[in-house]
Amino acid sequence: MVGAESETVLPRVDEITIEGFREAFKQIIRLKESCGIKPILDNPSDLFERAKLYGVQYRNGAWGWASNIWHRSASGTMVINSDEELRHEHKILMLRVLEHILVQGPLIKVDGIVGKPGSRVELRCRLYCDPQFPDIAYRWSQLVFPGKPDEEPDVEVFCIPHYLGNPRIPGKDELLKVLRFPNHNYTIITCSSYQGEVKKAFLSHWILHAYRVGGTGEHAALREFTVKRKDGERKRVVMCIWGLTGSGKSTHGMYIWDSENAEIYREKFGINPLEYVSDQAIKNDDIVAIFEDRVIGSEKGSWTKTEGVTKAQIAIWRAAMSPKALHENTEFDENGNPSLAGKLYQYFGMKNRNARSVFYLEDTGYFNGDVESSGPLNTAIFLTPGYFTDYAWVKIVDPAFAAKVLADGRTIGHPAQSREIAGRVRFVSRYCLPFTMGVSSTAHVIRFYKMLRKRAERGDPIDVYQFNTTGRIIARYEWKKMRLGDEEVEVPEPIFSYTENGVRVPVGGTSPTIEETELFILQASRGAVEYEPHPIWGEKVLVPVRVEGLPDERLRELKPTTYLSLNEMKRLLKAQIRLSKYHLDKQCPGLPPEIYNAMDF
Repeated sequence: MVGAESETVLPRVDEITIEGFREAFKQIIRLKESCGIKPILDNPSDLFERAKLYGVQYRNGAWGWASNIWHRSASGTMVINSDEELRHEHKILMLRVLEHILVQGPLIKVDGIVGKPGSRVELRCRLYCDPQFPDIAYRWSQLVFPGKPDEEPDVEVFCIPHYLGNPRIPGKDELLKVLRFPNHNYTIITCSSYQGEVKKAFLSHWILHAYRVGGTGEHAALREFTVKRKDGERKRVVMCIWGLTGSGKSTHGMYIWDSENAEIYREKFGINPLEYVSDQAIKNDDIVAIFEDRVIGSEKGSWTKTEGVTKAQIAIWRAAMSPKALHENTEFDENGNPSLAGKLYQYFGMKNRNARSVFYLEDTGYFNGDVESSGPLNTAIFLTPGYFTDYAWVKIVDPAFAAKVLADGRTIGHPAQSREIAGRVRFVSRYCLPFTMGVSSTAHVIRFYKMLRKRAERGDPIDVYQFNTTGRIIARYEWKKMRLGDEEVEVPEPIFSYTENGVRVPVGGTSPTIEETELFILQASRGAVEYEPHPIWGEKVLVPVRVEGLPDERLRELKPTTYLSLNEMKRLLKAQIRLSKYHLDKQCPGLPPEIYNAMDF
């Protein structure tokens, strides 16, 4: 029997190792068991009932919970690859977690599978969650596939959402909250009760797993439909849509044309999408594994940002309004039902811009239970919102250029990422940098580039597009000097105004509506878009000159060249390319020259 003394189970801080943390955890479990203390609640059947004690029940029967932080703690996360990288601060946090587990009541253990069960990407996952947060454990269990409690897990996550006197990240004025150990297959989460920490912890390990089994793990939604092309042929569209939170990935990844929103298209564009589209399917909302022959989703549910969603986005609306939906930071309306309006709740004085819902894909009405694509990827869309040089939509012909867009991961910050960076131009490699570990972003980009090039060489290219969804064409800006390392450069900075709710918004410009972008997706898939070479990049990138149903004047408004001289456009692009390379050198180093320099002119 293990003696009931802390010295027998808790290592000294200087003795802590990555594997030693796990061994100490097991020692705590054995000690409690030997003393007649229950250490674990093993996949408890009453987990939902436990969670209800902390929740809000809406009038429609759905439940919701609050989190103390309303976005992921990316800046408080560190990836540790080996014991040699462990610093004193890391060891302090690891010890504090062990000390808390020793004192705390039985941890909730939940087993689940991420990745289609039985497929090459199946990953057995086990969550140990502080018992004061049963809602986190329950909601995660509803996102993933049923687990295998009797088998050893591939990955473990220890979720202790308390402040534990956390140390600062070495060399930074930022609390250390999350530690990931990719080569030892576990993650530690503290401080935050935001559901996304647990979800993305497992998905970060799954992205690495997808790479290890020959694919590339991508921050992208998966959607399919069959379209009747202009030539009369029918094509099954297997579409992935990349993007960071707040850029429209869920909006377009789970978009469905139906009889209600078809009226919008009849009225605005004079077409009925349902005359061309059939067999629509939602496959996955967030993270996918892409292989040469298939795309495979990670989860059977969705954890989707829902504020601002309307009935026109029928699939998301239907699932979010289901009595089975499990909400987070989602307000209620005057009738006591869930509201997606973003008018009641606020965070740091700003109206809510990150309401979230765990819902079942089956409740969208367009999910058949299979998260695997019906065939290989044939359409790739990168959501790259910007303020200065971006068209609403372009088609990318050159595989190296497409790989550069992916490597850049250029986007605009959203409060769901962090309230401090909302509205700012950002470079987040592969739209996936916070979730990439174990192998470099460069390795993922090169593997995807080889897929693109192979398909192009055999005459079956993947159609690649870049969309400016939540950006502007074009915002007002001013040139400012900034330092990039030892170099001083001039870059454009958008001019912002602030709403009465404190939301930072760019001044000037226009943006495509959701329906305009979906019209482009439809017509591009049909072969009903005419293009011309980009004025600077030429045949590498094609610019639409006619989109069936979209008025020519509106298309003209969605082109930056309507507002910029060619010389100013070149100046803006050169600044963008310089910025992108500065960030690539840090986030995605060692790219082949044909990718790194693909945008040069």
